[in-house]
This record gives sequence, C-alpha cells and structure tokens, in this order.
Amino acid sequence: MSKYAVKNMTRETIGLIGAGRMGLAQIKHLVNAGFAVSCCEQADTQQTKALALGAVLRESPAAVFAESSVVYIAVGFDPEVIQICRGEHGLLSSGRRDGVVVVNSTCDPELMIALGAEFAAQGIEFLDIPIARGGWAADNGTLLAMVGGEQSALDRVTPSLSTFCSDIKLMGPIGRGQVTKAINNLLLWLNGVGLLESAQIAESYQMDLEYLRAVLMLSSGRSAAMEDWSKMTFTWAAKDMQIVQQMMDRYDLDLELLKVLGTRAQTAKNEREVRHAQGKDWINAGR
Repeated sequence: MSKYAVKNMTRETIGLIGAGRMGLAQIKHLVNAGFAVSCCEQADTQQTKALALGAVLRESPAAVFAESSVVYIAVGFDPEVIQICRGEHGLLSSGRRDGVVVVNSTCDPELMIALGAEFAAQGIEFLDIPIARGGWAADNGTLLAMVGGEQSALDRVTPSLSTFCSDIKLMGPIGRGQVTKAINNLLLWLNGVGLLESAQIAESYQMDLEYLRAVLMLSSGRSAAMEDWSKMTFTWAAKDMQIVQQMMDRYDLDLELLKVLGTRAQTAKNEREVRHAQGKDWINAGR
C-alpha cells in the first residue's frame, strides 16, 4: 500500500509541513491531543518517523492544506518557507479561500509581512509564530510561542498550538513574532559567546569552570545560556545572526556589538565542540 494512501479522518485535521526535530514533536503532541495530522515531508527517514507517530503523508503542501483547517510550517530556512507557500504545489496554489497558515520557522519579518498580504488576498488568515526554548521543550510541550498577527486568527489556532506550547504571547501585527524571536536569539547567542570567551579568562587563572559556573548561577551573571549550557550547540547561531543583520541593514542600524556577534556566530559551534572535547567546558570540564 502506498504511504500516501488516504485514511478516513473524522477528527479535525491539522496540517504540518516539515517533520524535522521540531515538527516531529509537534506531530506527537497533536496526535496525543486527538487531532488528525496531515504531513508533507521530503526526507524518507523523517516520513517514516512521522507515520510512526500517527500522521498521514501527503505529496505536497497544497494537498495538506486541502484537508486541514490549520497548517503549521516547521522548516529551517526562508527559501524553504517561500517554496512551501509560493511553489508550484504550494499553499497559495491550493485553491483554499479559508483556513489559517502558521509559520513556526524563524524567518525574516519582512517575508512574513509579504506572505501575510498574499494569503489575505485569498481569504486565508496568516500568523508568524516562531517558537522558542529548544528541542527539549518541544518534546515536553512547553515551547514559548511569540505571535505576530490578529487575535481572531490566534483564537482559531490556540486549541492546536497549545498542545506543544505552554506559553502563547501575542506581540502585535504580522512580523512582530519574528522580531521578538530575533531579539530572543541574539540575546541567547550573546550570552553563549560570552560564556565561551569568559571561560578563557577563568582558565588563564586556573579556575575550576564547573565550580565557577555553580557560583555564577547564584549571581547576577546567571543566564538561560549558562543554565542550559549542556544543551547549547550553537547550531542555528549563524543563521539567526544573519536575520538580525538583515534587520539592522534594513533600518540602517550601526550596532557594533551585534556586528561582532554575527562574526563570532560563524565559529562558535566548532569552538564549543573543541573546548568540550579538550575538557575545557563549563560542564564536565574534566578539571
């Protein structure tokens, strides 16, 4: 039987495009809450995982939207979001004149504003809702949703959104969710790079990094990056800071610290891995 075989769906169907690290967690929570999930995913391995969680697969975003009241987009980069929305078999080609499209990806705010207008022209509501707190929060259903859009649209998606988000905050019109996420991310990476560099100062004075971290966790220097250091991989740091740079350029903002952070974000992931392997880390430092 084809993996795309149609199943009888009598429950409300929620669409999800992109069954990656976050998307799979979203599928799990949606299915557990009693929703039917229609999914589009390109990678065979991720398709198998989505099926195992109870989703059904469709061959295109348009096919997902044809049977879903709400569609969540959970992919990594702006070009993927653009293809999902504007592509030959994308959401805008579905023929729908109702429903809600939600972008959970971290994107350029201006792209969200443009897509919002395109969907509105077809009678479709649109929200940018980037999500924060990482994969462990996705697994636990305790993500933070930062919402850009109208309250009426948010009300329509809250029953499904709340299955994987424990905190949902409306930040203003379309695009403001992404602005909030960008600021969140730059503060996260600012603290993360600060921890990489301050470790070198402490190391120069032969200090025990693990003990120093324990003391700093009691101080005003405490941060989410420090608290969750064991989970900090810097995987998305470079991409996140590229978005921040685009925002700075758009408004001609000359912010020196953030420009330096953008450069450091390019090397932070490798630097963290090397220091950890050498036993020069804030956790399991080996000293």
